[in-house]
Amino acid sequence: MPPLLDILQSQPPFAAFLADIAELGVRPVQQGGLRYGVIAARSNPRWWLVPLDNRRAAASGFEMLQPVTATARIAKVGAQTLARFGPHWFLGKGTVRLSTLPDLGGAFDDAATQVAYFTGTDGPHRKTAVQVMSSAGDILGYAKLSRAAHLRPYLRNEADMLARMAQLSLSSADFPRPIVARETDGLSLLVTDSLKTWAHSAPLTPDSRHRAFLEELHARTGSRGAQPVLDWIEGQAQALSPVAGTAWQARLIQASDRLRPMAKGMALCLAHGDFTPWNTFVQGDRLYVFDWEYAQPAWPVGFDLAHFLLATMPPAAQPGRLPTLLETLADSHFQGDRPAAHAALLLSLACHACFYLERLSEVQLPLQEWIDGSVRAALIDQLLAVPEDTA
Repeated sequence: MPPLLDILQSQPPFAAFLADIAELGVRPVQQGGLRYGVIAARSNPRWWLVPLDNRRAAASGFEMLQPVTATARIAKVGAQTLARFGPHWFLGKGTVRLSTLPDLGGAFDDAATQVAYFTGTDGPHRKTAVQVMSSAGDILGYAKLSRAAHLRPYLRNEADMLARMAQLSLSSADFPRPIVARETDGLSLLVTDSLKTWAHSAPLTPDSRHRAFLEELHARTGSRGAQPVLDWIEGQAQALSPVAGTAWQARLIQASDRLRPMAKGMALCLAHGDFTPWNTFVQGDRLYVFDWEYAQPAWPVGFDLAHFLLATMPPAAQPGRLPTLLETLADSHFQGDRPAAHAALLLSLACHACFYLERLSEVQLPLQEWIDGSVRAALIDQLLAVPEDTA
């Protein structure tokens, strides 16, 4: 049987990961260096690498995994127990050796003695992630890196948004603090700190802490008037037609036309853009929100809550749960005003569709690569099918 590293290097996401970390001075070695256990995902080609030369750091390395099912959570606890107490040969698919720690531009100084890695999921927005730890296994922070030129604006956007969140000084949630943001000819790198500890949890259902954050974000960044957003949607419908096709183009134009008469009064605010259980956690009574690369300064109020709820529903079930989704949005953001929630959700779904179609266009992928595209189309079509005077 070929050595594990040879097998992994034949997988595009792992090969791309190795090329990423090479930009930080890290390379595979046969002997010496630092030893990592390789953990493979079940659903698609992606891997986590946890350090095996320090048992506390090995256990903490599994904090990079964000399980969303009870079975996966139990498996994570079992893996952390093995990492902490052994034997390590039960962990993952085997081990690889990497030459040294990555060069993160002096972030965390000498306190950073251990790291874990995530290769990212294969796709147009794959990035390598690094969890930085102390010798005691304490999580100091995270790094994201990519060699792809089309991802540079997203990492810049995250750094800018985190700086803005620090200025807002919200009382309802905590956020990472950017430490290093640098670009070279070959790499974009963003390093942030973190407050994550073993005591965190990631609820799959938004609770009062999630809603308090969304309400405060709206209160501090809110505005009225969706005309610029509708102009953008119409422009995207035209510019992305080679990817979107005529059906999506017509759908987006119809949504814009439907919303124009009420656009002046529609509420907007800063949106996280990817508000999900795996980009948030709760520690004590505090919500912590990270991964701000898709944040938008003025998207429809309700976008983040709708995104969170849809992300935790099976795609096939989403069209049937549309009435419940509308009711939740109306109660959470619009004082029970169902027509306002209907308009906000239609605008939110149109914004998300334009964003996702643009992702495909960036790397010239066909519409079929948007796995949930047909479901999102069905949701928009359902909303459009409701007469304006009964929405």
